[in-house]
Amino acid sequence: MRDWHALSQGDPQPSEGALVSRDLLRSIRDGITVVEPQKIAVSIDPSGGGRDTAGVIGGFLGAGNRVWITRDKTKAMSSAEWSRTACLLAHETNAGVIYVEWNFGRDMCTLAIGTAWQALQDEGRIPKGKLMPMIDAVSAKQGKLLRAEPIAQQMVENRVRLRGAFVDLENDWATWQPTDSDSPGWIDVSCVLVYGLIPEVNQGAIVHAPLPTAPQPGRFGRSGRPPGGAAQAYGRRIGK
Repeated sequence: MRDWHALSQGDPQPSEGALVSRDLLRSIRDGITVVEPQKIAVSIDPSGGGRDTAGVIGGFLGAGNRVWITRDKTKAMSSAEWSRTACLLAHETNAGVIYVEWNFGRDMCTLAIGTAWQALQDEGRIPKGKLMPMIDAVSAKQGKLLRAEPIAQQMVENRVRLRGAFVDLENDWATWQPTDSDSPGWIDVSCVLVYGLIPEVNQGAIVHAPLPTAPQPGRFGRSGRPPGGAAQAYGRRIGK
């Protein structure tokens, strides 16, 4: 893979110094173990780390407090495209929650997702009676290294598994250097998913409900109101 990026993509990648190794990433691939999902989610990184790439992945929390990454829809997309992609993925996987990054465009994400869900229902691609998943905004630590290191540790401790081979996602994890100026979207979006499903891995991480500005009243999820009630609508601190 490293040689392919260097020769075919004009993007030579270092072989050492990354947060996790390719051997580790291969070892956490598991497409055969029978697992009962306890919480199914989709995560979004619309910023794409300053690139045109928008991160959209799906996964679930299984037994042993382990996160399984099951789907990757990440690619170059406009806001209209990634919001529709995320809604369709949530519908296909029967996700109960969509996680977005609190640090970037939380209001825009909430509006875009709600608008896309309604449009897909009007088009008949999502059943009219199906409620939109709850939207939770996840606030990880600032700085790529600070937010990614705890997730890399979860991979080492076998608390994150891949439901198959995810070439681009694995390449980001296996090649990103703490000194790199860029910010790969696959790392960001997988951090959002893991912090959403097991927020205690980052002591002091905060999981917020989105601000009640969009898309319209009653669009926050299955309960029809911000999760946790009014007292907790603007953020609950989660520690170990």
